[in-house]
Amino acid sequence: MSAFVRRSRRLLVALACGLILATGLVAQPGQASDERPYFSWNGEPRVPACDTPAVRRAVAGQIARADPDYLGGLTIEEMSRVVETAYTQGRPSPYARRFCEARAEMSDGRARHVYYAIMEHSGFVGVSWNLRACVDGLDPWRVYDARCRTVRP
Repeated sequence: MSAFVRRSRRLLVALACGLILATGLVAQPGQASDERPYFSWNGEPRVPACDTPAVRRAVAGQIARADPDYLGGLTIEEMSRVVETAYTQGRPSPYARRFCEARAEMSDGRARHVYYAIMEHSGFVGVSWNLRACVDGLDPWRVYDARCRTVRP
């Protein structure tokens, strides 16, 4: 192996080690290696909170855009009792996910539970957040499995 190749390999290894240390991928003593903050590198939340107006609009919009044969044309009129049920990251995806549930007043006058998962980097071209929402009892094709299990923690 030539001296140039050996020097190049050493340089690449040194750069990789420096990059790993600079980005904080190595766990600090007493810190779990998969523990990551709720905030991104620029201080903004990785995913918005469950009860922000943008998230509420997105949940209502996703339900409103559903195929009329799927939900019978029902829409969400009002959401209340919004709670976060879990926040995960690194299991199995490195991206953050916030799981939420709320009580939804539907256009037919009935109150139902709506479950939704807010996912990091799943928006248009992976730039922003997106979500998946499911109204309990209104999933006849089992898109979200029984009782909306795929959008619950």
